[in-house]
Amino acid sequence: MSCDDVRAALSEFDTCEETPDGARVTTHCLYPSFEPVRIFVAKVGEGFKVHDGGGAFMSAWSHGRDDALINRALQSECSRFHLSMDNERLVADVSSRDWLLSAILGVANASSLAANAAVARIVAVAEAALVDRIQKALVETVGADGFETGVDVTGKSGGRRHFDFAVKGKGDAQPILINGVSPHHGSISAKYVAFADAEGDQDHKLAVFDRHLETDDVALLQQVASILPIAALPQNTKRVMTR
Repeated sequence: MSCDDVRAALSEFDTCEETPDGARVTTHCLYPSFEPVRIFVAKVGEGFKVHDGGGAFMSAWSHGRDDALINRALQSECSRFHLSMDNERLVADVSSRDWLLSAILGVANASSLAANAAVARIVAVAEAALVDRIQKALVETVGADGFETGVDVTGKSGGRRHFDFAVKGKGDAQPILINGVSPHHGSISAKYVAFADAEGDQDHKLAVFDRHLETDDVALLQQVASILPIAALPQNTKRVMTR
């Protein structure tokens, strides 16, 4: 393996651009969208102010507009990395150039962790609300005894795969496996793996959503499951059960 290939791949991160907010450095840390964390360094007297330009807040905000939840995640990482917050920016103040690298790395890691933690919580809250809506729809469609919740099945790989619901089939008919899906890469990835590994045809695997999914995510999930908005769940469930 040639180190030249590695150096070429890493060259994008060897950048520093002067901006009104300070010198902007691209780091190897990532936000939930897989965008790199960019850190700003400004000279203040004899020292430096290092901050994330509000990147963590903006990244989390783009996935779910919950100020309180996002700010809790930011404050948690500030405490962990001994940083302060200033207008939704994570900030480190250092007195000399000797501490500059540590400050950049600390702010970058804190910004990435805060955004990822906030988005994970936002996704969990959104999916919990979606699961509640799916359950209500199933109760109205097949009755409270017509389905199971929180079902783990053994996949073709031998691994255990989780589904939010399994609607009971008639007699020996295979159950309808249902998972709520939210527009986030973690949710899409996890649900794709579960559906792909589970036995059964795609008509008996339902990926249910209540918020817009990107075209590429829909195309991916359609390879392993039927995708439908929650409003179409009752009719679709009845159709599959009467086949």
